[in-house]
Amino acid sequence: MQNLNDNELMLKYQQGEYRAMDELLRRYKNPVYRFVFRLSLNMAEAQDITQEVFLRVHKNRMSYQPSGKFSTWIFSIAHNVFISRWRRQRRFLPWPTKNKDSEELAEFASPDPSPDETVYTDELSGIVRDCVKTLPLLQREALFLREFEKLDYDEIARILKKSLGTVKTLIHRARLNLKEKLLPFIKETGGCNV
Repeated sequence: MQNLNDNELMLKYQQGEYRAMDELLRRYKNPVYRFVFRLSLNMAEAQDITQEVFLRVHKNRMSYQPSGKFSTWIFSIAHNVFISRWRRQRRFLPWPTKNKDSEELAEFASPDPSPDETVYTDELSGIVRDCVKTLPLLQREALFLREFEKLDYDEIARILKKSLGTVKTLIHRARLNLKEKLLPFIKETGGCNV
């Protein structure tokens, strides 16, 4: 099963080969979880949404058509499930801070950097997190799909149900907003050019 591509696995699953779903789950459980966690900022909710995504994959397996990438299809489902829940809740969840927030993803520091580099990195991480949480939801979502999931613009457009131009604009604006917010910090510390 590991040598089959995602579309082939989904077609096998449609034909009743349940081991194909095991392989798809192995490939996509973590990427889907990371995507929805970055949006929801809540571990329990991200786990629930990830489970719901795979339930929907199962329920909709017979309607799946391999006309595009499987990753586009599954991230579209994740986007739709998240947006449905977000609309029901009608609230914005803030990005977790570096304090003792139990829902924050673990960070693994290298043993090599100096204490000054560690302080700078921690401060920069906090500033970047603070800046990212101020981005509008669609900008954050598009940026996460591009930068963390490495999806191309066409896939992101299909997932978000937006035009290609809109997706490019969302990502461009997100980057500009981050640059504008981070530039004073970088200038102040003499860090790298943005």
